[in-house]
Amino acid sequence: MYLKQTIFACLAVTLAGGALAAPLTLKAGHPDNYVVQKGDTLWDISGQFLAEPWLWPRLWNINPQIANPHWIYPGDVLQLSWVNGEPRLGKASQGGKQVIHLSPKNRYENKANPVPTLPLSEIGPFLQTDHILADSQQAKGMPYVLGNNERHVGMLEGDTLYVHGSLTPGQDYGVYHPGVIYKDKKTGEMLGQEAVFVGTVRAEERLANNRTRVTLTHNRREVYQGDKVIPLPAQESLSAVFMPKAAPVISPGYVVELPSKARGGGKFDVVLINKGLRDQVSPGDVLDIQRPGAELVDRNGKVSYREYASVYDKAFYSAGKSTLPSEAVARVMLFKVYDKLSYGLILQSREPVGSGYQVSNF
Repeated sequence: MYLKQTIFACLAVTLAGGALAAPLTLKAGHPDNYVVQKGDTLWDISGQFLAEPWLWPRLWNINPQIANPHWIYPGDVLQLSWVNGEPRLGKASQGGKQVIHLSPKNRYENKANPVPTLPLSEIGPFLQTDHILADSQQAKGMPYVLGNNERHVGMLEGDTLYVHGSLTPGQDYGVYHPGVIYKDKKTGEMLGQEAVFVGTVRAEERLANNRTRVTLTHNRREVYQGDKVIPLPAQESLSAVFMPKAAPVISPGYVVELPSKARGGGKFDVVLINKGLRDQVSPGDVLDIQRPGAELVDRNGKVSYREYASVYDKAFYSAGKSTLPSEAVARVMLFKVYDKLSYGLILQSREPVGSGYQVSNF
């Protein structure tokens, strides 16, 4: 499933105080004018002008009090100007004065879709289907698949299934297989449990004994007995636009994993971090990702990286163990926040990000 094409909805999130205080620095060699191309995002366009493109709302002079911001479309010509000492991007002047708005009258394509903030195709599945359970107790109370009368072990699209639980006839539900249990690597605290999306069902009829007959309408994987059944979010409730902003001050966290299971992630890849609602973070918050400093073994001035040191040096020179400073290598914007975990989209990266990398304020 895909997000609706009219996904550029209202901007309602204000910029944090730290973001407002940060100066807008133009990128060296920036253009004075730019023609919007098909496939552009506001992030891409801002990256043509700003050294820090995550401050794009100020470049566009977006007022978070306005429910419907001005759209820009492929073919629009944008012009850079200065207002009160800060750069602004907008349309050409009218009556000798610069008009700072992005709602042109002439478009080469009448039914063109407005340019989105970020490449939403990268996070659409996480907004619509991917899910994390708070704990195992939450999973126990959910409706679950009983099976079907054909006795299929793995059930596929078109099958009639029976679910333990009272579902609403006519409503679509997601089917999830309980996956990895995430625990804090230091304290062992349970952070949440992965819920792997396997398909969708449509509730057909409520039956006796707290059961519902459903039709399996879509498969990503085979559906098995015991898989959990969860209401899908309403399309109109999905966040379509994220206004990147400085995150509140948090204690350092870390990258739990890359949902893609890749060894390293770059720009516009998704990461899961161990910070959530209880840390006062919210969608749109931007954080630094730092590569851990290399561990050293210092043997009276004879220095080696710990992973290359001999077993003898590791054992007898542990007092000489030291670590180089960590380095910021990426910035991540949170887009789906749970109690103790959050999904984030890497906005900038100068090297691959791995699990275990530190997440902190910049």
